[in-house]
Amino acid sequence: MAKAQPIRDKTKIQELVKILEKDTSDIGKKRYLLFMTGIYTGRRISDIVRLRVGDVRGRESIILVEKKTQKETEIFLPDKLQQAYKTMLAGMGENDYVFSSDKTGRISHEPKHITTRTAYNYMKAIEEAGRMGGTDTHISTHTMRKTFGYHYYKMTKDIATLMGLFNHSSAATTLIYIGIASDEKKIAAKRINRMYD
Repeated sequence: MAKAQPIRDKTKIQELVKILEKDTSDIGKKRYLLFMTGIYTGRRISDIVRLRVGDVRGRESIILVEKKTQKETEIFLPDKLQQAYKTMLAGMGENDYVFSSDKTGRISHEPKHITTRTAYNYMKAIEEAGRMGGTDTHISTHTMRKTFGYHYYKMTKDIATLMGLFNHSSAATTLIYIGIASDEKKIAAKRINRMYD
């Protein structure tokens, strides 16, 4: 299994978004919103799948208690993501899950959100759609989080804020996680090759 990497090329991201926008089926909308939410918020998939329509519709930010860390964090929703929610969630109730499952609870019959396993399957379908559209990129649930971090860092060079967004304890951990450390090693190797020229 390939280790998740960020999508470093912005044009590949844009192409993938265009491909995903074209599928207007219910599952197509979920895949599109899942990808958009991941690349624009950098949240873990376990937090994304638990979002309800009322958490995101018409909001510039939301407060979320992370499932893994139990830490409360504020997430800002960029304009493009707000627009995607407005369009794709029209007609849904405030208490509905953004990523609702077709299944309900066995005893309570309450609506459920998709599982992280289902989200993983969505990522495989997104990867396949990208491949069919000419974008050959490995995509997993971690790809979205790493893509967010990679491009945020490239745009701002603000490692301290990114550490806080990811709840990482060190800059080194964050740089390794988003693939920057790997990129820097490759650059160093190229420089060493030319060192005595």
